[in-house]
Amino acid sequence: MWNSLSHPWQAAIEMAWEAYCSGTIPIGAVVADPIGNVVSSGRNRILDTTSPEKQIHGDVLAHAELNALLALSLDQEIRHSLSLYTTMEPCPLCMGAFYMSSVRTLHYAARDPYAGSTNLIGTTSYLSRKPIHVVAPCDETLELVLTALMVETEIRLRGNETITSRFFDEWRKVVPEAVEFGITLHRSAQLRDKQNLPASEVINWLANQVQ
Repeated sequence: MWNSLSHPWQAAIEMAWEAYCSGTIPIGAVVADPIGNVVSSGRNRILDTTSPEKQIHGDVLAHAELNALLALSLDQEIRHSLSLYTTMEPCPLCMGAFYMSSVRTLHYAARDPYAGSTNLIGTTSYLSRKPIHVVAPCDETLELVLTALMVETEIRLRGNETITSRFFDEWRKVVPEAVEFGITLHRSAQLRDKQNLPASEVINWLANQVQ
């Protein structure tokens, strides 16, 4: 699977895996130019104690997309041609930051039926003004793998009661097999045992487990 992914997707997934290994929410994001060069990157740092310059950590607002956009140091006109790649569908906070960042294209690899908010585009006069292009997930296996990674983390951080929570109920409506795979990963501890491996090997291993 890894070799079939474009460079921006590989970079975003590497950030998500770095977040997982650091003990926080495994979401990664990058901003790339039209030919695929990554110009900024960020990851979830809600539970981190440090962050790169201009990014935030140790706060509920320290989301991956927000950090990738905060790290972006380019003029507004140049930003219009850029794309934000994120491993999970952005929440309301990150959709707002994306919309106001002057980046015009959004790619997300996995739907989030609980907090995902790409549907906000076009719902108000302000949110209808800019020519935003949203690209939904197009790889079912990648979506399943990234969602399972999120599920395993939620159980690890919040405990087994998460399995019967409203959060999981919403995810089961859209990606039920990913939820079950994530539960299996948590119970086996196999994913946690791979934290010394690069993201490429882990993604290939996960993809092989679900195919």
